[in-house]
Amino acid sequence: MERGKMMEKQNTVLVIGQSKPSREDAIYSLHGEFYICLIVERDTGRILKADCNTILNTTRDFVASMFEGKNLLTDMEALEKEIRERYFALTQKPLIACMKDACNRYLVGTGRK
Repeated sequence: MERGKMMEKQNTVLVIGQSKPSREDAIYSLHGEFYICLIVERDTGRILKADCNTILNTTRDFVASMFEGKNLLTDMEALEKEIRERYFALTQKPLIACMKDACNRYLVGTGRK
């Protein structure tokens, strides 16, 4: 789906998850916080687009590839497992925390929690 059309859809919501990276990580020096931004179908929980505030574009693309197409309602356990098995960076734990924060914000925002 074309980027502009995805964001124009009335059935999509923007969800941001955040966490603190370790002081050793460059993200801490640059941003102080680690963020993940998700465009999600409101009704289904399906993640259409993902982005995060990493330093390198390759990392951003890799994270997006893990999240896009997954579902905040049904795939949280699988996403966490995938991050632990494939994402070997200082921000592994902060990424998991961001994911859980984003899911919680989605659940609260859509009235599911």
